[in-house]
Amino acid sequence: MSDESKKPIDRTFVIEGAMYCTPSAEGHCVTCSDEVLQARVLRVDDETGLALVEVMAEEMRTEEIDITLVENVVPGDLLLVHGGVAIANGSAD
Repeated sequence: MSDESKKPIDRTFVIEGAMYCTPSAEGHCVTCSDEVLQARVLRVDDETGLALVEVMAEEMRTEEIDITLVENVVPGDLLLVHGGVAIANGSAD
């Protein structure tokens, strides 16, 4: 496990001016109760608009997510994922 993946989960991940959910203390969206998760991008498929990510939760796992709402996603980026869709990129300038 990388040093980055050992860090505690930051449930206050917010990008100024971007769409985001404000998580409750339990890490769930106050609007729809879905969990808000951070994920590190492993691989991007620009043709399909999907990315393979490592989800940073209590148990690390990989999954495919939709990245069509977020621009300039590259491997290594840290995304905010809600309902299987990336809604913000914490690595974007």
